[in-house]
Amino acid sequence: MPDNELYIPHLLKSLNGRRILNLFKTGSSFLLSALLQKNILWGRPTILTVEPTNTCNLRCPLCTTGNGEMTRQRGNMSLEVFQTILDKMGKDIFFLLLYHQGEPYLNSDFLKMVQLAKKYNIYCTTSTNGHYFTEETIWATIDSGLDSMIVSLDGTTQDVYEQYRVRGDIHKVIEGTRRFMQIRKQRKKKTPLIALQFLVMKQNEHQLPTVRKLAEELGVDRLLIKNIEVRSLEEAKIWLPVNDKFRRYKFDGRHYEVKNNNKKSCPRPWLSTLINWDGSMVPCCFDKNGQYEMGNIVETESFQTLWRGTKFEHFRQQLASNRKQIEMCRNCNQGLGSFIPEFRVFQRKKAGRKPAF
Repeated sequence: MPDNELYIPHLLKSLNGRRILNLFKTGSSFLLSALLQKNILWGRPTILTVEPTNTCNLRCPLCTTGNGEMTRQRGNMSLEVFQTILDKMGKDIFFLLLYHQGEPYLNSDFLKMVQLAKKYNIYCTTSTNGHYFTEETIWATIDSGLDSMIVSLDGTTQDVYEQYRVRGDIHKVIEGTRRFMQIRKQRKKKTPLIALQFLVMKQNEHQLPTVRKLAEELGVDRLLIKNIEVRSLEEAKIWLPVNDKFRRYKFDGRHYEVKNNNKKSCPRPWLSTLINWDGSMVPCCFDKNGQYEMGNIVETESFQTLWRGTKFEHFRQQLASNRKQIEMCRNCNQGLGSFIPEFRVFQRKKAGRKPAF
C-alpha cells in the first residue's frame, strides 16, 4: 500500500510554475505570521475544500449534519456556482477536496464538478460513506478523473457498524467497494486511489484486527485508522475508545482535553479555505455551521475582496497571536507546534494592556 491516500504522480502533475510560486508565497507568509504573531499574507489559496452538499443519507451521532445540529440551510451546490469558483480560483489551486458536511454523491452534479476541475489540472479527492457504488456510478467515477477517495467503514459487522453509521448498510458498502476495486482492475486504471477509513471508537476498537484483514481482502490501496472528535464530556464517555493510543484527547472519565493543544498557529487560513454549497466561505472544515463566514464568492466580483477582507484579516491576526481565543480552534490539534519562538521583545506594548499571548 502507498504511504498515504494521495496519488503522488497526479499530485505532482497538478503543480506548475505559477502554483509552485503561489505555494511558496502562502507558506512563507504563514511562517512569518507565526513567528511574529501578526498577520502577514502573500499569495492566494493553494488548497481548496468545496462542499457539494450538506445533506446525507445517514444519521451519524457525532456529525453536525447527521445529528440535526446543522443550522445552515440545506442544499446542493450548482454547477454554475462551482464554475464561478474555478473561474476565480482555479489557476492557483492545485489540490481540491470535494466534500465537507454531507454525502457528495447526493449531488447529481458531483462527478461533473470533478470533470470541470480536471480541466484545470487540479488534483481532486473526496470522501463518501460508500452507499452509492452502483455499476453506473463506479464507471462514471473512474471516467471523471477523480484522483483519490476515502470510503468510511467504521465496523466490520452490521450491529457494530450501525451504532455510529445510523441507517447504514454495511453489506452495501463492502460489496460496493469490492466491486469498485474489481472494475478499476479490469479497466487497468490506477485511479481513483481508494482509502478505507476506520474511525476508532469504544464500540468498534475490538474490530481493528478484522478491518485490517478486510482491507487486504478488498484490495483497497490504503487503510486509514483515524480518531474521533467529541464536543462534550457526555460524548467522550460514550464514544472515546478505551485504548489511549486511539484517542485525540486526554481523558480520565471526568475531564477531557485535546492532546497536543499547545499549537500556536495553523497554516490553513493562509494556504487554504473552504466554500460551502451556497458559495459562502469559511476558514476551514471545523466551521461546520458557518460561524466564521467571510462572505460569499458568488456575491463578490473579486475573490481577493474576501481573501483579504477585514473579517479574514482579523481571523488570521487572532490565530497568529493567540489561537485559543478562537472557540473552534480549541478542539483542534492541527497546526504549527509550540516550538515557535515568542518574539515578545518585538511586540509593541500598549499602556494598561497585557500582551495577547
